[in-house]
Amino acid sequence: MTDEVSAFMATMVAPPQPVGLEGAAALLRERYGLTPASMARLTGERDENFRLSAADGAEYVLKIANPAEHPAESDLQTAALLHLERADPELPLPRVVRALRGETHVRFRAAGLERTARMLTWLPGRLLGASTRSAGQRAACGRIGGQLALALRGFSHPASRRAIAWDVRHTGHMRSLLTDMPDFPFAGAVTELLERLVPRIASGLPPLRHQVVHNDLNPLNLLVDPADEIRVTGVIDFGDMTYAAVISDVAVAAAELIPPDCADPAAAREAVRETAIAYDDSLPLFPEELAMLGVLAAARLLMTVVIHEWHVHRNPASGHYAPLTPQVMRARLAIAERLSAEEVRL
Repeated sequence: MTDEVSAFMATMVAPPQPVGLEGAAALLRERYGLTPASMARLTGERDENFRLSAADGAEYVLKIANPAEHPAESDLQTAALLHLERADPELPLPRVVRALRGETHVRFRAAGLERTARMLTWLPGRLLGASTRSAGQRAACGRIGGQLALALRGFSHPASRRAIAWDVRHTGHMRSLLTDMPDFPFAGAVTELLERLVPRIASGLPPLRHQVVHNDLNPLNLLVDPADEIRVTGVIDFGDMTYAAVISDVAVAAAELIPPDCADPAAAREAVRETAIAYDDSLPLFPEELAMLGVLAAARLLMTVVIHEWHVHRNPASGHYAPLTPQVMRARLAIAERLSAEEVRL
């Protein structure tokens, strides 16, 4: 595993040393001039997140980065949101809230550590993960994914080319994570799949179109209208944003939007196709990109199993991930096997 990817993984298991509610409220008063009427802690893979309401009823999210994360990575997310607000103001995204001195983020010290904090507007809606899945919903998500990528064309940032484990081009690093989990029940199946996927990704991705992409359109980062669950009302959490192949972004969304109870590889393949068709409606995809869709969707499914279980194994107190059942892992890997073996045609 590269040093950069190892450093990224370290942020997932770094000692929490959390900022308490009182400390977060004090930070809001001192740096944002806001006294919250109510405040609650949310979960997060690496950040500390707080939902808060102001006296006037407005709602916000305070995000405090892991101490192990470089401030430039927090700035990448902020800069992207500011760019998107200009490029396509109709996209349903959080807005950056500036501090008293006009800063887009603030640095502060807590428990002897330097931290970076940002505040964003709260978006209404129901998490897609708590909704009823449908083909129409997948199409809506695919379209907004394409719109988001289209709006990000031309965006650049010094931290955008960082290496993160959730980038499918690093699928081969799953081998290193497996060595940390001697009791992982499907190590053999994962290893066999990696032997087929990694060479194809290594040779097929570099020539393709690249740009900064969201890279994490999953059911916990998409909001839908509770009264009309086909309508997407928000896209949140830009923490895994990176410079990558556009088709990687498509594959991530398509893999993540396969219904969680799906155990039929043919049905899963159709779900991938539905998402990709809608993405293509917003941002046309090239034949050479589509030729990689099945392989990359398979890679993402494999990664969701391995990274998920590695995080549970290495950071059991986090509470952000619950262990996957053997049935779910087996089904996801079977779907990945099928996707890797067949080209997905639109």
